[in-house]
Amino acid sequence: MSCVKRCLAAFTASALAALLVGCGGNSTETSLILNGTPAGTGGDSASVDTPTGPNTTEIVVDSGPPSGFSLGAANIAYVSVTVCTPGSSTACVTIDHVILDTGSIGLRLLKSTLAGLALPPVMLPADAASATPAGEAVECYPFVLGGLWGALASADLQIGGERALSLPVQLIDDGMPAAITAPADCVAASNGGLLNSVSSLQANGVLGVGMLAYDCGLNCISGNYSGLGYTLYYSCGSGAGAACAPAAIPSGLQVQNPVVHFEPNADGTVDNNGTIIRLPALPDLGVGIAKGRLVFGIGTQSNNQISPTATMVSVDPDPASATYLYLSTTVGMTTYTDSYIDSGSNALFFDDAAIPLACQSSSGAAGGWYCPPALLKMTATLHDPFGGMGQADFRIANADALFSTSSLAFADLGGSVNQGAHTFVWGLPFFYGRSVYTSIWGQALSPNGPWNAF
Repeated sequence: MSCVKRCLAAFTASALAALLVGCGGNSTETSLILNGTPAGTGGDSASVDTPTGPNTTEIVVDSGPPSGFSLGAANIAYVSVTVCTPGSSTACVTIDHVILDTGSIGLRLLKSTLAGLALPPVMLPADAASATPAGEAVECYPFVLGGLWGALASADLQIGGERALSLPVQLIDDGMPAAITAPADCVAASNGGLLNSVSSLQANGVLGVGMLAYDCGLNCISGNYSGLGYTLYYSCGSGAGAACAPAAIPSGLQVQNPVVHFEPNADGTVDNNGTIIRLPALPDLGVGIAKGRLVFGIGTQSNNQISPTATMVSVDPDPASATYLYLSTTVGMTTYTDSYIDSGSNALFFDDAAIPLACQSSSGAAGGWYCPPALLKMTATLHDPFGGMGQADFRIANADALFSTSSLAFADLGGSVNQGAHTFVWGLPFFYGRSVYTSIWGQALSPNGPWNAF
């Protein structure tokens, strides 16, 4: 997210395939910042306040962390997360405005937000077979426009009433200068822009609750990064000027999906197989603030049952396939084979030459936003590799008209990020007015591959 104006910032979208095939993880997020005028100050708001319960927490779409914004973010869903020193119930800090991202895996927080905690670092043993030296585990997590660099630490987490203990999380290095200099291949993979501040990240961190249990996979376990063009995990020495070497890292030490590790409830059930996001329906010009609910578990409690009218669409579970972890979207005569549903993307992103990109305002003209002369109402068909399908209606409004309001939450914001004719990103607008389910592969309900339902 290197944009500093209200322009498109494809956080990770077009690099999805390379990351998935190489590491068995996914990481997708797109965001924007307002240009020139604070937004979200209007009185209009919309909310969904159910379901409630210990397996739920609030989602808010607003102008972002107050400490880091003079302008404001837009259409970004945030949650709060409590982090504790392992084993402690008092050495804890609650961090607000953490991006809720169903397209990535794991908790990643700006290191400065945890300055008061003594979190133990994740240490890697020496491994002669992979030429991994002993040292501190440090990760490079690249996106299309930017990336994250920072060490791993062990922490206890609480989100709503759910807890996960002693999980590896990434501490995004926001020190100036950085404690450990990012290698050149990490900077290059991040297109030269490491997201190492509140203003560049547009948040205090990212909570990845996507479809997999951990963020990499076999490539990282073996330390074989030859097909990626960059190294995800390093073993680094301590202190300024410390050297880093590519590292093999066991799956249990990689950054984890917290949902998989939630503790059992008092009755023995466990809400660890996926999430449900509920956001309110919005008017055509959006609202200043939108609030909804994040629900943990699918079919594990009375408040997270799958609706009998929900449409379930699987993603491709074959790691050897070019469409691994994608589904297909057909709009009119065009089929986008590389499609995905992602709360971390703040718009519907797809290429359609029939929709004008001729935005005129400073905000709209700064990126590839769609600016049709009138509101477009469209219908898509989502297909999975097994013959399942379902229809989804969506709207594309004039971005100039949206950005001229004081709204921050938009259900009809769309644009092109030049990913080609094969990609359709069902970003946050898809989630408004729906309950969207994201299952986790290997957990109950999705042993044969993950799926979305809506």
